[in-house]
Amino acid sequence: MISTEREITNFDEIDSLLGKARVCRIALFDGEYPYIVPMCFGYDLGDGKLELYFRCEEKGKKMELLKANNSAAFEIDELCEVVRSETPYGFTAKYWSITGKGTVEFVTGIDKITGLNHILKKYVENPSELKLHEQTLNSFAILKLTAGEFCCKEHDPAVG
Repeated sequence: MISTEREITNFDEIDSLLGKARVCRIALFDGEYPYIVPMCFGYDLGDGKLELYFRCEEKGKKMELLKANNSAAFEIDELCEVVRSETPYGFTAKYWSITGKGTVEFVTGIDKITGLNHILKKYVENPSELKLHEQTLNSFAILKLTAGEFCCKEHDPAVG
């Protein structure tokens, strides 16, 4: 990271940003070029480590790529505001982002319910009211990306 003064290291603040985020982009290995997929996600930031959870179909390109190589990178961000500035191009931006890399595993058993619950609590108002039937749980996959490293940063032109 070039601007360490923009780095966010407070886990409560990172947790708050993750809670507001709506999309996580994951990049997988696909030969010569990366394969990037925007996904809804859930997360667990316990014990100082970041785990991201994704729900997806059991089959498809993403699953094929992960079976061949389970290394992945990810990016989560929010563009808060475009700000006019005196820079040569006339604007800057207020934003925050989280980027990182890690390994992806296919979640099974009771851990599948845990992963799904992390996702549901971001997008569903009362997730505990949902009835999760075994047939429904078996109709999709849950992936867990454990971040080996990640970095959170923000840029606020009003601050400097």
